[in-house]
Amino acid sequence: MKEIFRYPDFEQGIVEYKNGQRFKSNMNYNKVLGTIQFIDEKGDTLAITNEESISSINIGDDVFIYAPNCLLLLKKSDKATLYKNEMVRIADKLKTGGYGIPNTAGTIESIDRIDTKLNYNQMEINESLLISKVTTFYIENENGEMLTASKKNVLNMYSKHEDAIKSFIKSYGLDFTKEDHLIELTVFLSTL
Repeated sequence: MKEIFRYPDFEQGIVEYKNGQRFKSNMNYNKVLGTIQFIDEKGDTLAITNEESISSINIGDDVFIYAPNCLLLLKKSDKATLYKNEMVRIADKLKTGGYGIPNTAGTIESIDRIDTKLNYNQMEINESLLISKVTTFYIENENGEMLTASKKNVLNMYSKHEDAIKSFIKSYGLDFTKEDHLIELTVFLSTL
């Protein structure tokens, strides 16, 4: 469950709509669905809908927006804002074969039900899921233009400061896949 949800438990959150309305509930970010889920008054777990009408969602100290994916705000300044989108995908299903050893081979046949004339029995399949985490970072400039965080996109968004940005990237040894490096880049962009 800790790989599926951002927080260990559903926490108090507030949805702020563009029309000024607010909605409070216990919320959590579901990395598999890529959306915020909340617990309604009946105790059911539901997903946020009408994302285009939402201004922001606050859960604890975290702020999420939909643009159009659900993005976590990491660093904000007047000239640059950094967001992160985390998703979990099923990369492979490992069926349990002989001697209880997981295997990706397609030769292991799983029977998940027995159907006879008298009754129908559903059975549990013993398999493991191999999951992969996909993290994508986005940078937004002061004009509201938002692109994935890459050297090419940053240089295009801040073309007037291309030489200074190239120098910073080289001197810092910037890796566009590391959160802490991109936070430093966002701080640097705010000084331009």
